Amino acid sequence: MPKKIINDFICDSHFHFGKFYDDYFSAKYIANFINNIGIKSIAISSTTICDESYKNVIQEFNELIEICGSRIKPILWITPNMLKSNNLDLFIESNIKWKVIKLHGYLHKWPLKGKHISTIISLAKRLNIPILLHTGGLERCDAASYCSLINKNPNLLFILAHGRPISETKTVLQKCQNAWVDTAFMPIGHILELLELDFEDRILYGSDFPITELYKDCEEDSSERYLKRITEIRSQLNEKQQNKLFYVNFQKLFCI
Repeated sequence: MPKKIINDFICDSHFHFGKFYDDYFSAKYIANFINNIGIKSIAISSTTICDESYKNVIQEFNELIEICGSRIKPILWITPNMLKSNNLDLFIESNIKWKVIKLHGYLHKWPLKGKHISTIISLAKRLNIPILLHTGGLERCDAASYCSLINKNPNLLFILAHGRPISETKTVLQKCQNAWVDTAFMPIGHILELLELDFEDRILYGSDFPITELYKDCEEDSSERYLKRITEIRSQLNEKQQNKLFYVNFQKLFCI
């Protein structure tokens, strides 16, 4: 087992657990992983939501929070079917302190006008939490597709998960001061491009773990792969950049 990260100052803004196709990543699995690595805190969503298994998602979160406590920053992944079936209240009334709202425009069609998106915006304002937007894979969810929505809501923070495509992500960050980005599945070269443009205060380290385990290309165990990625990123950054990417920016967004 690899040694824990020095000072325990790693925060990860893009974690998952739950059912993912034929795989299942339990709360205990996630708890053991972050304990073994020494991760200080994670923002995490449940992929079980893709089965529209609302009560199961809530149960999973309660189990994870019971084990890990305040190290867990729950992400409320909302689907169009959740709104259509009037099940959003199950999550709002669950006593889980949601820290982020997530929309996945690749898996789900999210028209950026109309009552559903208005409901999301109103909820984010009421809870005073950011909205995490999957970017990439289809034109409808590329980073630039969200520029107008982000501009129209300057008092909300939006996180461009993955930052895809990077050219559009840079444009959105330049135009919208309320736009952030995470590094999940992001090439290190793209992280450096963002830093060169002085976006260091709006970049969050995100791993997309354990989805990354399904695309592994080596025989290292999961802990070794996770730490190797961090080491590779750190080797390209100065101390100030490392501190903001892996700790400070996360604390500003999720620990207020």
